[in-house]
Amino acid sequence: QERFMRRLEGGYLMARKNKPGVSVIVLNWNGKQFLKDCLTSIFEQDYPNLEVILVDNGSEDGSQEYVKSHFPRVKLIENPTNYGFARANNQGMGIAKGRYVVCLNNDIRLEKGFLDLLVDTAEKDPRIGMVAPKMVFFDTSEIDTIGVRLFSSGLSWDTKDESLAKEVIAPCGGAALYRKEMLEDIKEGEDYFDSDFIIYCEDLDLGLRARLRGWKYAYCKSAVVHHLHSATMRGKKDMTIRLTHRNNVWVLIKNVPGLTLAKKAPIFVLAHTAAIFSYITKGKGLLVARAKLEALGRLGCFMRKRRKIQDRKSIQRKEFEGFILRGLSPDKGGR
Repeated sequence: QERFMRRLEGGYLMARKNKPGVSVIVLNWNGKQFLKDCLTSIFEQDYPNLEVILVDNGSEDGSQEYVKSHFPRVKLIENPTNYGFARANNQGMGIAKGRYVVCLNNDIRLEKGFLDLLVDTAEKDPRIGMVAPKMVFFDTSEIDTIGVRLFSSGLSWDTKDESLAKEVIAPCGGAALYRKEMLEDIKEGEDYFDSDFIIYCEDLDLGLRARLRGWKYAYCKSAVVHHLHSATMRGKKDMTIRLTHRNNVWVLIKNVPGLTLAKKAPIFVLAHTAAIFSYITKGKGLLVARAKLEALGRLGCFMRKRRKIQDRKSIQRKEFEGFILRGLSPDKGGR
């Protein structure tokens, strides 16, 4: 019996040793107060083939020194200034050695087994390129998001209902597993996330590019991550509104197939115009209007990106249209 137990233990250890490599990328900007919980929860995963990359966007709160002294295993990228969410994550993805890349915000804490559960889900099918965990709020443990859905208005929302997982296009970039092979397949020049977006909607854009190439999304409800939510961007409401409304236009220009775009253009235009008017009562109508004009001001650049994406798509238009839900929003026919 003792010999059997030793063999069993040896087999388990060998299986653990052969787990595929995972590269965890943590993005940080003046978030020193979050790093202890975040990084400790990553290393307590006890995942065997793990590298942790922290990309610091020019923090001035001692974050870089803290990581060097308390977490020497972390590969630290020190940017001289804030490069934004997309560009900074791209830096980490570019040097990641793992079969899988896990992107994490700094204001998170992982539950036990998080990495194993995500990897096991991805390993079920070689065409699964993206896996979303269950992201919950720190204070209530209510679901923050399981990923992003796209509606017939051309607008997108986070999904908080697990029963709707089959309607989700892609994970939220704040906590997501990506297959490195997929990232290389959909890469735009040096970009995985589109660095022009800076932050917001870059995860939906990446997800749509992946879907156009035939990659799949999966949801792992047992992999739980606790999220403080918008800790870094708190106090930057105008920037959030501007970039969200600008980038959403770019998502549609780049990724929606030609005939689908022509069919849905009237409702897209009406919905984006309605968004401007809805913000007038909040005193932000001009801000949203300028965001839409800013998006159209770079139409030539994004049409060039569009041509490359559409030329490489490997799914039929009807399949893509299946990703767009009929309702205008979660509150208007979209559950």
